[in-house]
Amino acid sequence: MCRSKDKEDGAKFELRFYSGYKGKEIPRAVVIGSREFVIEEVVSQKRVLDQKTGKRFEVFDCRMEGQRVKIKHFESGEWEISFPEET
Repeated sequence: MCRSKDKEDGAKFELRFYSGYKGKEIPRAVVIGSREFVIEEVVSQKRVLDQKTGKRFEVFDCRMEGQRVKIKHFESGEWEISFPEET
């Protein structure tokens, strides 16, 4: 299962999930253009309710390509990825 975004410059971004009995359970890879980045480990996962907007989303703290990344997956299917700075 994957969700995709098309950038204005034509680059395609996808988030691929492992789909168990609930569907879209755990992110497994991020695809940027033709390159796939495998998510090696999901360190933590939590469901969040944004108090300002009332929107729910899942936050996955993952290890990908040896780096920590944070993936927010919204109920709408939209997603964001960020690379928090190590402290």
